[in-house]
Amino acid sequence: MYSVTHILSCSPAQVVADLAEVVLARYPAAAVTLITGPRMALVQLRVVEGVAESQFNAGEVLVSEVRLELAGQFGFGMVIGRAFKHATALAVLDAALRMPGDPHADLRPRIAALGQALAAEQERRFAAAAATRVAFDTF
Repeated sequence: MYSVTHILSCSPAQVVADLAEVVLARYPAAAVTLITGPRMALVQLRVVEGVAESQFNAGEVLVSEVRLELAGQFGFGMVIGRAFKHATALAVLDAALRMPGDPHADLRPRIAALGQALAAEQERRFAAAAATRVAFDTF
């Protein structure tokens, strides 16, 4: 339902960091090379207008980003806010999951479980919001 990047960027930072530690334990420290970051950046927040479905830039969002290589494989991590540890862990996992032959396939069920938890939380929030909806056509 959700992409791996979406799941990991919306998951708690410590959970993502724990998954990244599982990956890093399989490599020597020299296998990780920082390309840029961790650093703060501003990115444009693009929104789709609901009627005409046209895109526009609603403003800028402060993010933390990291670019790195893990055993020669590029990885990128970006999260909203000042969260260097989360962005770094996301970059490590991005690189690990891009590796040829999928040597970190054992992480996929754990990420899928995080995705299910994320979907359940979103459903709970939607249900809570729906309970406050006003039906103006019944007035």
